[in-house]
Amino acid sequence: MATPNESRTGPAAADDRRMLRTPQQPSSLPEWMLNPPPPRRTVGDRLAGAVTALPGAARLRRRWWAWQGRRRLHQRYPNAVKVATFFLCFAVALALVLAANALFGMA
Repeated sequence: MATPNESRTGPAAADDRRMLRTPQQPSSLPEWMLNPPPPRRTVGDRLAGAVTALPGAARLRRRWWAWQGRRRLHQRYPNAVKVATFFLCFAVALALVLAANALFGMA
């Protein structure tokens, strides 16, 4: 018994070669799928092209990418940010409860 990694020889290999599609055979796909029309330029594409043509746009884009790739504070100090956020949320919730209590006390 042959393993899948062994190359096949004999009549079975010749049958596999005959089943492959050769360039001389016509395709069954319609013409619009074989040679699709070029993509249309949308309004967004035109605006993006106009913006990138402005002077200094490439430098601004590189600065934006550098800003996007920086490490955020919550990535550098995750536990400290979690503790600070907990106390901040507690203070905001306490302020809301005290404000509601004061409003109900006035009524």
